[in-house]
Formats: sequence, structure tokens, C-alpha cells
Amino acid sequence: LVLLAGGEPVGMASLVAHDLDPRPDLTPWLAGVYVPPHARGRGHAARLVAAIEAEAAASGVATLWLYTRTAEPLYARLGWRTVERFAYRDEPYALMRRDLP
Repeated sequence: LVLLAGGEPVGMASLVAHDLDPRPDLTPWLAGVYVPPHARGRGHAARLVAAIEAEAAASGVATLWLYTRTAEPLYARLGWRTVERFAYRDEPYALMRRDLP
């Protein structure tokens, strides 16, 4: 998904089957969430996440996954929970899940 505000792209997010090579057992994933610095603080990430969650739920998905190095507090505020911390490519990450209605 690409989020536009006034015709300008202000964010993007994806729903993908696989996003973390060491965890092929987990699917699907919220991935590639990005809001450029000039557009942050306006709720764009929350809108993108909600749209991906809605799309997944409409497709019958019960659980979504994501991993993040820097945005764990954002996702926690949006109802995601951390289920594991791990190192990947020498960086610390949080593995998070969201159970959908």
C-alpha cells in the first residue's frame, strides 16, 4: 500500500508471505512500513498498519507477524506484542505478532 496526502506519497506498507529468512514457519508478515521523516507524527504509520491488518483479516488471516529493530514502541501502542528478541545480521530485533479479530 502507498498512502497519499495531498497527492504526495507519505508512507508505504506491505503484506507479504515471508519476510524473515530464519523463520519460514511464520506467515504472513506486515513488512516494509515506512513513513519519511517529514511526514512522521501525523498517524500515517498507524493508518498503514490498520489497512494491512484489515486486508489480512478480510483474507482470513488469524495472525500477522513483523520484526523491527527500532519501532517496537510504535507497534506495541497499536496492539502488537513482542514474542521474541533475536539477533539477525549482527543487529538486535524484536519479533512481534498481532492476533486479528
